[in-house]
Amino acid sequence: MIKIIIVFSVLLALALFVYWNNKSLVVTEYQYQSEQVPKQFEGFRITQISDLQSEYFGQHQKKLLTKTAETNPDIIVFTGDLLDRNHTSYEASLEAIKGLAKIAPVYYVNGNHELALPEQRMKEFYDELRQMGVNVLFDETAVVTLGVHQIHLIGISEYTLYASKESIGRTATAYDPSVINDVIDRLTESIGEEEFVVMLTHEPQFFDAYTNDKVDLIFAGHAHGGQIRLPFTEGLFAPGQGTLPKLTSGVHKKSHTTMVISRGLGNSVFPFRFMNRPEIVVVDLKRGL
Repeated sequence: MIKIIIVFSVLLALALFVYWNNKSLVVTEYQYQSEQVPKQFEGFRITQISDLQSEYFGQHQKKLLTKTAETNPDIIVFTGDLLDRNHTSYEASLEAIKGLAKIAPVYYVNGNHELALPEQRMKEFYDELRQMGVNVLFDETAVVTLGVHQIHLIGISEYTLYASKESIGRTATAYDPSVINDVIDRLTESIGEEEFVVMLTHEPQFFDAYTNDKVDLIFAGHAHGGQIRLPFTEGLFAPGQGTLPKLTSGVHKKSHTTMVISRGLGNSVFPFRFMNRPEIVVVDLKRGL
């Protein structure tokens, strides 16, 4: 009987620990410093949400919305997979976005899961987002203005990322970077060299293609923090990167461009995460060397 109680207690503790790992939100804060940051954007706060995957965090998303509001964002960027193709809940996703849009202006790009859902229904869904005031950036640009200064936001849609794979079998690792390069060049061609550019995209594994003299700061998601994390690793598996991935979280720099990767919120094909709590990312802009 004692052995049964011990086994039951261990299993219960493990179950509670896994639940905590999957539903307990954590806020990760970074500071991005550059001479490119306009003077009036000193201290400007960007909160990133990613990969909700149709999950709920509290009734009517209360936990997610409360935690996000506490970050006091100037804008919110959502980097794809608001929906999940395997357990799709439009209601859960719309409740989250509706609440986020009341906190701060929201800028959104789609993810691979949105791309896999019925096209007509997704057109309706994107229209609903726009009606809520969300800035849907599908290979488009937006400008945020403070006083006489401004920053540019560009969104690289999942349509472009999959087009880059089209001619070579749409595989996870092989792609045509020129397709991505062409879209970035088009979106930034009228932006001056000294102006500050923030890019939103979903998949971080294309960092080489994203790197551009005009792109200063990138927000990405998709990798779910490597799903199961062990000490000194970026997790065990990430879509598009396979086992022992290198780009699943944190800040990465290449040449002029810095990329911030969110571990995201929800799960999809793999049903749980371990040592990898759902993450809200906050980046404060700072002007200087």
